[in-house]
Amino acid sequence: MVTLSIECFLFEVDRVKHEVRLDAPLPALTGVTSSGKSTTLESVWWVLGVEHAKVMDAVSMCSRVGFVARIGGERWEVIRSTEDRQEDVVFTRGTLGIPERHPVKRSDSRRSAADVFQDLLGIPRLGAGRTRVTLDKLVPWFYARQRDLPNVYLGGQSKEERTAVGRVLLGADDEKVDALRQEDDARTKEWRSAKNRSKRILRERQERDLPSVEDLQRRGEQWTAQHQQEALRAQKAGAELSRLQNQLVVLEQKVAAAQESRRAAGVAAEDRQRTARLLDTAAAEARGRLAGLREAATDPSLCPTCVRALDLTGLSEDDCPVCRRFDPERRQRAEEFTRRMSQAQQAAEQAREAARRAVQAAEEARGRVGDADRVVVEATAAVRAFTQDVIAPQQQVVVEAEAAARELAARLEQNAEHLREVAELTELRERLPELEKAAEIAKAAYTTARQDTDLMVKQATDRWSRHALRRLQACDPEVNTVSISPEDFSVTINGKSFDSRVVAGHAMTRANVSVLLALRDTAREVPAMPVPQFLIVDGPFTGLGDGPEDQRSANALLDGLTDLATFEDPSGAGGQVIIACRELRGTPGPVVREIRTNLTDGVIPGLPPRETSPV
Repeated sequence: MVTLSIECFLFEVDRVKHEVRLDAPLPALTGVTSSGKSTTLESVWWVLGVEHAKVMDAVSMCSRVGFVARIGGERWEVIRSTEDRQEDVVFTRGTLGIPERHPVKRSDSRRSAADVFQDLLGIPRLGAGRTRVTLDKLVPWFYARQRDLPNVYLGGQSKEERTAVGRVLLGADDEKVDALRQEDDARTKEWRSAKNRSKRILRERQERDLPSVEDLQRRGEQWTAQHQQEALRAQKAGAELSRLQNQLVVLEQKVAAAQESRRAAGVAAEDRQRTARLLDTAAAEARGRLAGLREAATDPSLCPTCVRALDLTGLSEDDCPVCRRFDPERRQRAEEFTRRMSQAQQAAEQAREAARRAVQAAEEARGRVGDADRVVVEATAAVRAFTQDVIAPQQQVVVEAEAAARELAARLEQNAEHLREVAELTELRERLPELEKAAEIAKAAYTTARQDTDLMVKQATDRWSRHALRRLQACDPEVNTVSISPEDFSVTINGKSFDSRVVAGHAMTRANVSVLLALRDTAREVPAMPVPQFLIVDGPFTGLGDGPEDQRSANALLDGLTDLATFEDPSGAGGQVIIACRELRGTPGPVVREIRTNLTDGVIPGLPPRETSPV
């Protein structure tokens, strides 16, 4: 038996660690509703990452929360951050121990904080799926919530979950029995899977009217030959298409070359036209200069002012016809002017000829552009015609050949699958007797072990029932019979099951508490049961009135809880009970330590006082 007791709750507020010490076998948190009692108790399970455990507002205001517990003689401090709730939970053994970090959620490579805590308690994690005995399933057997006590049995666990947990806690199911059960499940599953698979193959063959093996083999040979032919045809068509596409590439290169030639011809034509325009401008300028010289060489016998004939009588060639004075350089200027006129006329003729030749070159260049355009159009038309008339039909040939090959490949695969099914069916028929025999052997081994453990469960539930009757009769003398089922550990009181009671109330509360206490009574007599002498009850007096019967029930419950809290086994280890209630009922003994709370200052120290509404 592994002992468990909680020494104190830990709350870190503003980097200051506060303790709520539980220095008593039976600490009792008392106070009005909403003073933080349930919040404190719930925090224990939230720290361990138990599924569905809530973190209340007051706990959220702390930076870290935890508790110090003694488990099997070792002192452990367990702390979890509320700021980063995915951060690992820290386990520290002893005062100077090295911290161990365990995740909130288990993974393939790491145990969760809840798994570590369960391992410390020595309770094996057996089973699989939703009935696997983990700390989530164990909590209702160690922590009776106030909302569940007067309403549901053992926290409202399903029969399957309750059965799995109960068998483990009674010491009936262990690793050996679980291994036999898993072997039985695995062998039975393998045999049934093979049997169902063979039936399914036979049914599908009948529904689809599949041919015999010989026909399937003949079909396979025939379709294999056809597939080879179609694959070869597709390969040849693809090779021919590749050759034609190479020709298409050559034609496209010709188009590209023709387009480049057209571009070059266009550039040359533009250059020739630009040159022609420049030369034409130069010819016009030469003609303008010639015209100016000709204008200056007009008839000197006319007056430059009134354009009337001048009187040249008696004037020599060296006299000015206007001012009639002697001009010794006049003849020289006349000769120079004549020479310039001749040069200007010659330059004008040369510029006109150059402009004519440039215009002719531009016309020829435009002609070459037109020829290049025709080459591009012809090459493009050749590419289009080759694509439509040659490439496209060949592509269609390739597509059809590949489609035929794929269809035959699909037929072959389906035919091969049918052959594999037939081979699998033959193998399954040969293996079924062996698998059935292995399943029967595994079933027999587990059945034998289960029968032995069933006897152990029956003996344990008989003890459990007797202790439950004693506990309940102390609360209510009218209880005559109590029976805890060895099948699913449901409780029947005076011939009526717990679930058959219509009205919830203290009768259900004391039944829940008494059953949990009786389980620990049984564990005292059967040390092999991995049930710590530890219990948390939130609201053990829920539904009690002030009458004599209620007072007797309160005294009996408190005596029972005290009895568990003061238990001490031969090793010297004691038990512990933690309760929470509005006020203590019954007659508290010296082992009870009352921790009072109120609405203003809750259980958690270090938090700012809460505001209370005026009455």
